[in-house]
Amino acid sequence: MNDLKFTTAGDYMSGSKNTVWIVPIEPIDQRYTKQWYNNIPQLIKNFTDMEVITIDGVINNTGTTPGAFLDFGKTNKYKASQVQTISQLFTGDKTTAGPAGQVQPGDHFVITDAWNFGITAIKYMSELLDIPVTIHGIWHAGHYDPTDILGMKMSDNWAENLERSLYYCCDYNYFATDFHKNMFLRNLNIPVVDHYKAIRSGQPHNHIVDHFNKLTRVDKQDILVWPHRYNADKQPEIIEDLKKELAGKIDVVITQQENLSKTEYYDLLNRSKMVFSCSLHENLGISQMEGVLANCIPLMPNRASYAEMYDYNFLYPSGWTQDFSYYKEAKTHLIDLILDKFSKYNTDNMIKLLDQQKKVLMEKYLTADVMFSNIK
Repeated sequence: MNDLKFTTAGDYMSGSKNTVWIVPIEPIDQRYTKQWYNNIPQLIKNFTDMEVITIDGVINNTGTTPGAFLDFGKTNKYKASQVQTISQLFTGDKTTAGPAGQVQPGDHFVITDAWNFGITAIKYMSELLDIPVTIHGIWHAGHYDPTDILGMKMSDNWAENLERSLYYCCDYNYFATDFHKNMFLRNLNIPVVDHYKAIRSGQPHNHIVDHFNKLTRVDKQDILVWPHRYNADKQPEIIEDLKKELAGKIDVVITQQENLSKTEYYDLLNRSKMVFSCSLHENLGISQMEGVLANCIPLMPNRASYAEMYDYNFLYPSGWTQDFSYYKEAKTHLIDLILDKFSKYNTDNMIKLLDQQKKVLMEKYLTADVMFSNIK
């Protein structure tokens, strides 16, 4: 990996080189966004000799709305402050402090969360000021997914039309999995002729792979980790019941109840034998992939992105955890499967399966070389 002299927009002096302007999602310690903030600039630098500049926003607190990925109020303050800086970069407005007049034709904007109203501002200024730029948007989730919190709480018309608009504003729309990409195109009724804008790219998580490759392995314990947000789409009531049923046999850790730092969380995975999911909503599933990198057995329902990404040996029938009533009917089967997987943890076959699964994830889903190769 090349060394990068990291520069923020406030320090930038306009020159002849084109620039890759990164518009990051706010860096939150409990989320991978903090790792992205530090690592995406370096990864992009491996693919281009352009300047690589991060456009920071104003953020006073890195917490989240309960059950959500972000703080639904403060994320708008963060994005609005980014848009203010972007406006100065386009227009050369010297009336306020900060950088001005630095965007050039041929620059690239990489928006690391495409559910960002700032994309429309970039497109607006690019076209009306005759400064053509290329816009890259990374999609995570949205109203188009009925099992996501946005899909559950937002009304249809305005959210659907905004998501379509953001899609068309972007020259490249990146989705970590085919499952996610196809759901987006289908649920928003994007015409086939416009599907070329949607790209299955994986996501830039090389730093996670590097971390686990360097981690000193320890003896595994009979620990099952449930690593999800405590939200309805993750069905926490199921793991709470499983924890009671498995007491005395397996130690079940619900990470959202432990207030773990990222280092403590990775240490937990390193000594655990399984990461478990009963999620209804999953477009990628970082925590399950982290578990595999830590040599945990992943066990999840045969639905959502899991069905695309994982070997059938790591999937249980989707109907077993379709909801809590279905879970109660299938509980005995699920417990027997969990105990069976634990008993086979050290077998040659399980070791082989985990190695094969790790390779698939690293080659297709934990890297975004496809994405960054479009920045040229």
